[in-house]
Amino acid sequence: MKEEEKTEQLKKMVNQLIKVEEEVIALTEKTAGQAANSTVKCLLRAIQHDSRKHADLGRAAMEILEYKQVAGAEERKEVWELLKKHAEMERKHKDFLSEMKKLTDTPALRYIFEQIWNDEKIHHAMLETMMTKRFEKDPAKYWGALLGS
Repeated sequence: MKEEEKTEQLKKMVNQLIKVEEEVIALTEKTAGQAANSTVKCLLRAIQHDSRKHADLGRAAMEILEYKQVAGAEERKEVWELLKKHAEMERKHKDFLSEMKKLTDTPALRYIFEQIWNDEKIHHAMLETMMTKRFEKDPAKYWGALLGS
C-alpha cells in the first residue's frame, strides 16, 4: 500500500475513533444523569472525560495527518510558562498523592490515586514533548517519554 493510501486509510480510522468516542461521551452523560449512586456518577464522568480526551487526541492526529507539523517554535513559546509551572506543581503533587496512597489500604482508593498520578505523568510528558520535539508524522522522530523510550 502506498503512503498516500495509508494516510487516507488512517484518516478514515481516526475519524471513526472520534465518532465512537463521541458516542461514548453521549452514553456516559445519559447514564450518569440517571445513576442514583454518586460514586458511580463520578466514575462515569471520569470515563466521559477520558473519552473527550481521546476524541481531542484524535483531532490532533488528524491535524498531524493533514499538515505534518502542528507544533513548532511558535507553539513552544505558548506552552513554555505552563511547562515550567507544571513541573513544579507535579513535584508537589507526586508527594501529595504518594502520601494519600499511604493513608489507605482500600484497593479502590489506591487505584484512583494511581490513575491520577499516571495522568499527571502523561500530561507532563506531552508538554515536555511539545517543548523538545516537533509533532509531525515522520516515523523517524523520537518521542521519548510519550512512547516509553
